[in-house]
Amino acid sequence: MFITVGVIIALVLYGVFVFGISRKAEKAMAGKEQSTEFLVAGRNVGPIALLGTVCLSIWSALAFFGYGAGLYRAGIGYYAGAVGAFFVGLYAPTVMYRLWLLGKKYHYCTPGDFFQHRYNSPFLRVFIAIVLAICTIPYIAVQISGVANGIVVTTQGRIGFWIAVIVLCVYMWVHVMKGGNKAVVGTDVFAGFAGVGIAILTTIVLVSLVPGAGSLTKATKTISETHPEMFKMSGSYATISGFLGLAISAGMSIIAWPHIFVRSYMAKGERVFKMMGIAFPICELVAFGCFMLQGIWAGRAAYPDLTGAATDNIIPQMAQQYAPAIFAILLVVGVFAFGLSTADSQFVVLSSLIDDDIIKKKASVRNKQIIFVILLALILVVVKFRPPFLVTYAYSFCAPGFAQLMPAMFGGLYWKRSTKEGAIAGTVVGVAAVMFTLFIKNPIPWLQPILWGLILGTILFVCVSLATKPDAEAVEAIHKPLDDFFKSRNTLGHKVCMFFSVVIFIQLILVSPKLPGIILFGWCPLPVFNWICGAVELAVLGYFYGKNRLFEADGNTKQFA
Repeated sequence: MFITVGVIIALVLYGVFVFGISRKAEKAMAGKEQSTEFLVAGRNVGPIALLGTVCLSIWSALAFFGYGAGLYRAGIGYYAGAVGAFFVGLYAPTVMYRLWLLGKKYHYCTPGDFFQHRYNSPFLRVFIAIVLAICTIPYIAVQISGVANGIVVTTQGRIGFWIAVIVLCVYMWVHVMKGGNKAVVGTDVFAGFAGVGIAILTTIVLVSLVPGAGSLTKATKTISETHPEMFKMSGSYATISGFLGLAISAGMSIIAWPHIFVRSYMAKGERVFKMMGIAFPICELVAFGCFMLQGIWAGRAAYPDLTGAATDNIIPQMAQQYAPAIFAILLVVGVFAFGLSTADSQFVVLSSLIDDDIIKKKASVRNKQIIFVILLALILVVVKFRPPFLVTYAYSFCAPGFAQLMPAMFGGLYWKRSTKEGAIAGTVVGVAAVMFTLFIKNPIPWLQPILWGLILGTILFVCVSLATKPDAEAVEAIHKPLDDFFKSRNTLGHKVCMFFSVVIFIQLILVSPKLPGIILFGWCPLPVFNWICGAVELAVLGYFYGKNRLFEADGNTKQFA
């Protein structure tokens, strides 16, 4: 009963905090251009805030509870998603920086703004918005389900599933409709630091207290005797295709997730991307390292043989059974904060995709409120039929759909020969390939649906683009100013950074599946040690990439034409 009362008090206090941030953001938006303030936070987000909001928009309720459950089921190979996300740091001074430059110059607010400007295709804009909406709705639904499941398990059913769902939906409504992404960013910084702190403390407590553990070395010995496959690259993750598929789906494709894409437009200045490039790989390593230790080192020691949907609740179950009550309450606060931050940022973007890219009215926040109600009804229907294995569902269906924007996005930013026809063909075929191989028939089972989509979509994008004529106005508007801007920065240092990016990719993605499960230091499998080294290497590389891409040789910035 103490835990239930504590959870209620904690959620009420968090609600007061959230509503206060929303009210402050609403006042800050008053009298300003609403779409810019609502969706891209006035393009005035600083380094710590952008790092926090990007992290929290990725580290969802699925991560806080679901990622540990996925690792419990599949072993260390499931960490491939986090390894892929290490590379998001390199996107900051490269892809995100280019989108920011263009967004500031041409006033982009949604992904569709960039795609229509680059390819001059209303059809592509609407098609991409529809795909993103279809993939975002179930992603939000599993966020809500994950938070509610955690609350139900932690309180032993005293707080019902639908009560938790309603509370979360009310919080989202007030948070999103009052302050948009300006409010979301405000809470994400606090939630990020608090959530990671809770994850670290809980990991220490669980590994120390669960039976069969007591320390990492003791837990490793216990699990090695019962489930040694947990410390090896096993199953589909022992193949390059399987490891690469999850690394792209849950990590490298994050830049194409709509709520992350939009965050490229939010930055206050170049130093924001410098911070992201250095800090993000380390933040990802620490946060998801905690989830790995919870799921395998504590989870398998406490409950060696859970199966099926029961594994989804392993983290709150351990906290409720073995940790002091305060840690169970803190875990609920953490998963609630993570889930709310991801879901509300997705809701802001989703309502804007429908309003700005599909309906094309760019209307007031009032219009977005109507859209919000309709979307919420659809999402609650999905919540009603919530699937087991929440995080796996999101990464197998939602993330691969988002990823099919990547050929048109990268081509639109870096390749002058990319054309409207190529972008349409590549994106449509990529999405169709993912849906066919996921739901109908996969002719080569070891090739992941996301890879089918990206391979076929990229081939078609390139071939059709080469066979058609690029839009001269788009090339003049997009590529000429970018080429002129980066000309002085295309130095030997840039080539060296690109070389080491490839080397680290090979080290982390292609070599990892083939590494043996040798245990180092009494507890650390060789693949895990490789990932720790790789995250640090990417942070160092992010520093040099940022120095080259963001600043001139003398350390100054310059105006984008």
